[in-house]
Amino acid sequence: MSTKRKSKRQKVLSEAECFEVEEHDEHLDVLMLPNSNDSGESDCESDSDDNSINEELENLFRNECDDLPQNSYQTIRKNYTPNQSKLEPDHIFEWVDGEKKYDPQYKNETFISDSVAKKIRSSSSTELFEYFFSMELKEFILEATCKNDCQISMTELDKFLGIIILSIFNQRKSQRDYWSQNHLLACDAVARAMSRNKFEDIKSKLKLSKPGDENSDDRAWRVRGPLEIFKKNVRQFGYFSSALSVDEMMVKFRGRTILKQFIRNKPVRFGIKMWALCSSEGFLFDCDIYCGKNSKSFFFGNEEKLNKCALGSCVVVGLLQNLLSSVVPRNVVKYHVYFDNFFTSPDLLVHLKKVGLRATGTVRANRIQVKNPISEKDPRGTFIAKHDKCSGVNYVTVKDSKVVSVLSTLAGVTPMSSVKRYSSEAKSKVNIAFPNAFKTYNKFMGGVDLHDAHCSNLMPCIRSKKWTWVVLMRLVQASITNATVLRNLVVLEKKIGTKDMAMQIAESYLKKSESLKNHKVRRVEQKKNCANFSKCSSRTQRKCVECDAYLCVSCFQDSHY
Repeated sequence: MSTKRKSKRQKVLSEAECFEVEEHDEHLDVLMLPNSNDSGESDCESDSDDNSINEELENLFRNECDDLPQNSYQTIRKNYTPNQSKLEPDHIFEWVDGEKKYDPQYKNETFISDSVAKKIRSSSSTELFEYFFSMELKEFILEATCKNDCQISMTELDKFLGIIILSIFNQRKSQRDYWSQNHLLACDAVARAMSRNKFEDIKSKLKLSKPGDENSDDRAWRVRGPLEIFKKNVRQFGYFSSALSVDEMMVKFRGRTILKQFIRNKPVRFGIKMWALCSSEGFLFDCDIYCGKNSKSFFFGNEEKLNKCALGSCVVVGLLQNLLSSVVPRNVVKYHVYFDNFFTSPDLLVHLKKVGLRATGTVRANRIQVKNPISEKDPRGTFIAKHDKCSGVNYVTVKDSKVVSVLSTLAGVTPMSSVKRYSSEAKSKVNIAFPNAFKTYNKFMGGVDLHDAHCSNLMPCIRSKKWTWVVLMRLVQASITNATVLRNLVVLEKKIGTKDMAMQIAESYLKKSESLKNHKVRRVEQKKNCANFSKCSSRTQRKCVECDAYLCVSCFQDSHY
């Protein structure tokens, strides 16, 4: 072997001539050389600056470590037991005065990839609608209806849905007015697409469940199949919004069913209650029907878990479990969730923070051991803040028109925000400083209400006494709303409303009739030459055997045929 040749070279740095570098074949030696201009005394200002920078980096690293989940959600879910009454039974709250400061960097981010955005831009309104109300869902309805002795095709189902969607913006006092012989009431598009008898036959025999789906433990088993397919369709785009909200929404229904609920002082007092998880723009990510206080197990795959836990906590964890299971743990910290005082409890916020989710919600006074002593007589804008020393949960109470409290692991008091409130002394609106937690809550909380408002504006005038019908209509309304929100998030140049989206979908479905272009609606004046009438199932019409035209019974009797 040849001997190793060593080469030595000195390099002097341009900025500080204090290093000597020796390069060898196998390693590198660096020697520190004293600076000739250095007096040997330390620079106090530079040391203090370095210390402050180190402290900031240390705090930033500590905060990032606190945000990361301590365990995966799959591991935490396995530890759920049926008998536990709290999500965090071992946590001991230690409330101290003052706020826990958080970096006010959270905002609503959108995580739609370029490929998905390109796919959405190239899709028509009907294709966007069928991303949610998909072919799989339609085939399930056709198969369930077929077992109820009603054979209908996919085209007939599409035309049926087109008539339903058309009745949203083209309404009549009665369902039969769409096929009326009076030209002031009739709708040619509906009459061309499907006969009245066929429409009523499909409507009466339409089913959303199969005989084998019956489940005595599930009160909503009649709609469980389409609902699960719809929820799976919604998740195909992922959770693309970082600001999420959990709330209840009411599906209006006054018929007879064990699922009907009554909520006082609400816009819709009677109906079927649904839990919903939405983005701040109103996109529905997940939902479920409230089947009673003993129906918590359906959130956890019919497993016996958290049976004694608070209903609000189970609903929030149940709606978020798919997010926690499908999103990478390091990306979970980008999301933040909001809910009202029905769901909020200190135990829930601590549990969500452990799995990596920040949360904010108004809270009832009887759910917290400590009190923030603010009375109704205090001036508007007065606030008191406390936080849990162990978990960092902020408890902020402020006097607005009434005393309101908020729990948050996302925001605290600072930075203060300015809001306008009416002052009886100044006889005008004045600016009042409010804690940041309330500003954040008001900004991102209304997603479910926004989605519910869009669905209420898409109410069809064709109705039924069956409770399964209103659930089917809610799936149609939610599909139109999600399609509109998703399109407007990607196509920023020209946004459209839910009405325009519904009109385009209805037009597309009604055009699937084979005789739409060639068939012409025959009026009574054209039927007076027809003499060979057969009996019709309707009480008010007779049908001509030769030309298939209809004639009113009174006209038939007066014409002396």
